[in-house]
Amino acid sequence: MAEPTVAKQIAALTLQLERQNAIFQIQNLVNRMAYLMEAGMYEERVEFIAQKTEGVTIEIGGRGVYEGYEGARRCLIDIEKAFEKSHAAGMRRLFPDIEFGSDHAGMFESEVIGTPVIEIAGDGKTAKGVWTSIQAVGKTHEHDPRPQASWLWWRLAIDFVKEDGQWKIWHLLKNPFFYSPANGDWVELSQSLPPVPKPGTQKGIPGHESVPDGPTTKLYDPYRITREPRLWPDPPQPYETFDPKEAYCG
Repeated sequence: MAEPTVAKQIAALTLQLERQNAIFQIQNLVNRMAYLMEAGMYEERVEFIAQKTEGVTIEIGGRGVYEGYEGARRCLIDIEKAFEKSHAAGMRRLFPDIEFGSDHAGMFESEVIGTPVIEIAGDGKTAKGVWTSIQAVGKTHEHDPRPQASWLWWRLAIDFVKEDGQWKIWHLLKNPFFYSPANGDWVELSQSLPPVPKPGTQKGIPGHESVPDGPTTKLYDPYRITREPRLWPDPPQPYETFDPKEAYCG
């Protein structure tokens, strides 16, 4: 009579270890993405995007929605290289006597990611997670009068899918919660922010080289001193199988 009980205990412990290992792997994936971004290694970041699962979607701020693996490449590589190109043009204009080794020289985007809430599906095939991050930024643009130091606070929500035993990003939603110059006051700045565009009205970033597959759908109102706080995106709850209606993006 004891053998079935022991077998069940071993199975339960094995499942628990697998779920803990999945959380560790997902945390590493998200953090590696941040490190690679800081180094300007955009191509390497795309390796973490699902390639064998349909329905990949990436939505970052006002960029619009990018669909599929190729759409993810346009969002995570083409747009970042356009920002980098604009930064390089500004740097060469502002510092004409310096020979820069690359377009990324002088560009600083370092992100500290925390407050993770991660849930692994009961069937072990998908996972969901949300994070909050603060990003220190130092860069310029082509026509800026000088390089700028700023702070960005982000909310990140991701659906993951397991492909060939490896966790991959399936749907990614990332929105800024507030922006402020490094020597500024985000509370004061919040009192003069323009209204947020309605979902579906903003498609892509003017002047950049990548066209999204659809307009932005989930922009949210950033921090304002005059409004109530809100819980968005919702941290995931325990779940058994993935429900497309609960996708963070798409």
